[in-house]
Amino acid sequence: MRPSHTPWGRSLWALALLLAVVSGGFQAYHWWQREQLSASIQSRAQSVPITLYTTSTCPYCAQAKVWLDGHQVRWTECNIELDQACQAAFNRQGAPGVPLMRVGDQWHLGFDVAWLDQALQSVTPDRVR
Repeated sequence: MRPSHTPWGRSLWALALLLAVVSGGFQAYHWWQREQLSASIQSRAQSVPITLYTTSTCPYCAQAKVWLDGHQVRWTECNIELDQACQAAFNRQGAPGVPLMRVGDQWHLGFDVAWLDQALQSVTPDRVR
């Protein structure tokens, strides 16, 4: 008798199938959540200014720019190495590095999609400049 036809072999196959289905379900759910989040960000970003303070060699800045562009989010880059006004604004915040995000009048060190969505949701028209 082949091992896969024993009760133990069938149980292992059933367990493997169950794990594959559960894993696929979780992946599909997380994909759906990310899509909903990006749609929310995309629609809210039309009326709220998003500025990303960057440097030319920052890999995290590059990842943030790819995400923003890939999700068709309206944003502005402010490279602190190339623009003195950007450097001055960056220095006023006292941030230890880049990317530094500004959404309305809120600031955040690093690129975090969940923070971006929350910041966009919390901006009221009187807080947009």
